[in-house]
Amino acid sequence: MSIPTHIGIIMDGNGRWAKAKGLIRMYGHKKGLEVAEEIIDFSQTLGIKYLSLYVFSTENWKRPKAEVDSLFSLADKYLSRLEKFCKNRVRIVVSGERKGLPEKLVSKIKKIEQATKNFDGICVNLCINYGGQNEIVKAANALAKSNSEITVESLSEFLYNSFIPKPDLIIRTGGQKRLSNFLLYQSAYSELYFSDTLWPDFSLKEYDNIIKEYQLRIRTYGGIVND
Repeated sequence: MSIPTHIGIIMDGNGRWAKAKGLIRMYGHKKGLEVAEEIIDFSQTLGIKYLSLYVFSTENWKRPKAEVDSLFSLADKYLSRLEKFCKNRVRIVVSGERKGLPEKLVSKIKKIEQATKNFDGICVNLCINYGGQNEIVKAANALAKSNSEITVESLSEFLYNSFIPKPDLIIRTGGQKRLSNFLLYQSAYSELYFSDTLWPDFSLKEYDNIIKEYQLRIRTYGGIVND
């Protein structure tokens, strides 16, 4: 059975996990980062080539400043692990608007993308200050200025990190059953899986079981399955 080439994950439930334990939300995000690192390492072991993680959406600016700052601090912390990325040949790219992000974080993003651009291990696409609708509008404006023919394929070329193939599978944890503006254009034919598990409790076993369940699905892309 084929392993999905590209998996996207909406890592939901950090705040609720912390609240249930009587902790401030920041602790949920810290635990969530640990889980994300485990998932990245396991995905590379499985042979998954691309992993997109929804780190911070354009709507997340509505949260308290202290929480926003802690999320950016955690992103900066993860991007500081260049030695590990080099050892495992992990490529890091970031999708989303750089405008509005802390200058230190933007500088770190540029540095890590440049340092890992030729690595041939798993490609981790961190969606930071990302919104699917904004991405489509930005791509459409760029395509219009190019005077190229407007097609599904030509618009795709102007999306963030357009070299990444469309996601085969999108997983959302935390019990909500919606995409919340995540990879809207790319997910037209993605398989979807919604887990009730809060992200900090998401285990490698559950992740592996979800992939196995995906492998049993038949993807027809609007066609007909021959008996």
